[in-house]
Amino acid sequence: MSHRLANKTYISTGQMLILMFHFILGNAVIINMDSEYERNTWIAQTIAMLVGMVLFRMYTYTAERFPGQMLTTYARQLVGNKGGTAIGVLYILFFLYLTSRNLRDETELVRVSVLEKTPSLVVAFLMILCAIYVLWLGFEVLARTGQVFFVVILIVMLLGNTLLLLSGSVHLEELMPVMSKGFKPVLMSALRDRLAFPFGELICFMMFVPSVKRPLQITKAGYISILAGGTILVEVAILNVTVLGTDITERSIFPLLSTFQNVQLSEYVQRPDVIVLMSIIIGDFFKVALFSYAAVLGISDIFGLPYRKVLLPCGIIVLLWSQIGATNLSEHFEFGRLSLIYVHPLFVYVFPCLFFLMALLRRSRGRSGNFEET
Repeated sequence: MSHRLANKTYISTGQMLILMFHFILGNAVIINMDSEYERNTWIAQTIAMLVGMVLFRMYTYTAERFPGQMLTTYARQLVGNKGGTAIGVLYILFFLYLTSRNLRDETELVRVSVLEKTPSLVVAFLMILCAIYVLWLGFEVLARTGQVFFVVILIVMLLGNTLLLLSGSVHLEELMPVMSKGFKPVLMSALRDRLAFPFGELICFMMFVPSVKRPLQITKAGYISILAGGTILVEVAILNVTVLGTDITERSIFPLLSTFQNVQLSEYVQRPDVIVLMSIIIGDFFKVALFSYAAVLGISDIFGLPYRKVLLPCGIIVLLWSQIGATNLSEHFEFGRLSLIYVHPLFVYVFPCLFFLMALLRRSRGRSGNFEET
């Protein structure tokens, strides 16, 4: 029985769109990935957003060839049972790894901003506990939670942008000169770093296809969420440079927080970065929960284990992995940059391209077979 038939509750296309929106923002809105080309980050982000739509269409095209099946299921049909199972296990490890990274990002952000003396393990434990609890209640509960917090995110963004403009902190001249070192470095930054993170990571949503009422509309939902989330990432890149300047932006660990720390309209409007911090934590929570859910679904599909029995062990693994994966924040970020070069491409480019080509071959063979029969 497929996962779709086993589930009694499904989420709507709109709910999936909102979850994708939260996912795209997640920790991408706060992490300083490439300090070398900060002035041109918004251009690289725009390129990555547009190419990300093409990449996402490749994901959904393959999924559409196998209605009601998740990534780990149709992988076995495309490359054989043993090969597909091996790839499925690798994807499970990849999703668990990304969950631990996002959990560490969120933990460090909270500790640096508001809870400096609180042990990292305590902060991470509370965060993963919240994610596990929501997933225990079901994917539909996570989707409804996303709808509620979507309104909160929109209000925070509107308020934050208004305060920045009224404070007079934005200096557009900081964006000049544009591409002083040429277009090639910007293009390389877009394709090497910003395409895989966060747009390539949308591959995990191919695990949720059986849980959507109208799976054929996922492509449209993905396009809208990529455009919406990508536009906000472009705006954040522009704000960081125009408010802080390139020098401070390059040195800042979390430049967006530093950007809003500059907002001070009067003695009554101070530290709006706390509100922004809340919205960032919300986005990263959904990313942790969605990666966890993808890993749990994969384990349940491949090994036939009950969904809820897998949740707690996965939570413990992620919690420990987030703590021992790197000894400090600098090492954590450096390993993340190496991951974008050596780990991410295998799961967001290589395997999806393999599935896509095999799905095309499978479809062409089906057509030729039908033609011969006629």
